[in-house]
Amino acid sequence: MTLIELKARQQAKITSIAGPEPLRQRLVALGVLRGLQVSVAATSLMGNPRIYFIGKQQICLRTEEAGYIQVELQS
Repeated sequence: MTLIELKARQQAKITSIAGPEPLRQRLVALGVLRGLQVSVAATSLMGNPRIYFIGKQQICLRTEEAGYIQVELQS
């Protein structure tokens, strides 16, 4: 499942980051790393972009960027 499919109040763990190399490098520089917990913090009125809690920070990602991040739901 990708980060786009994550719903409010769901917790997930980042399993992989795909996409073009410049995008992957940018996401890693922002602190989007495999193994970190992620959840939806807020969604704009139109649904794009969304704000995510990743680790201990909040990051705003567009749908195109979030679609490259694979996550696994946590129970």
